[in-house]
Amino acid sequence: MRTAFDLFGKHGFDEITVEMIAAATGISRATFFNYFPRKELILHEVALARAEKLKRIVADFEATGEPPTFAGVVKLIVSLTEENARISHPAKKLLLETFFHPASQGWLLVVREKVIQALAGTIERIPRKCPMPAMPVAETLFAVYLATMLEWLMREGVEPQWLIEAMKTRLELLVEGVA
Repeated sequence: MRTAFDLFGKHGFDEITVEMIAAATGISRATFFNYFPRKELILHEVALARAEKLKRIVADFEATGEPPTFAGVVKLIVSLTEENARISHPAKKLLLETFFHPASQGWLLVVREKVIQALAGTIERIPRKCPMPAMPVAETLFAVYLATMLEWLMREGVEPQWLIEAMKTRLELLVEGVA
């Protein structure tokens, strides 16, 4: 996955063939297809890994025994954003291309659902002045997260620090109205 992701980042998703990935990793084409029946599934696995990472962050956050707060939710999303910025900065073009690639649409929705479910589970336990259900709050938090990530990906030359600061500010503004 790492080799394929690096190749995609350097040359673009559509320009890299399964044969090129297999050659770069020292495996046969048949071995590649044992793990990934289609090239697009590599990106699917990367997205699932990110969703699982968020679920682990949420679980670690909940394991502290402290009652969940919106400040804590913002902190955990910003920590994921910091990691995303570090990993994604060299491959911003690839991630943007992947997001809009037709093959990505179905599994992006699956990943979105996993992330929102994890967030909603935590938000459900946070006392709120607004009686809004946890699910729309989680969906809105995710929408702000996604929109901010997309804006950063589309803006060439914008450093990761902009992403981190914009994410924190926007999430804090959102939770101010809900908390």
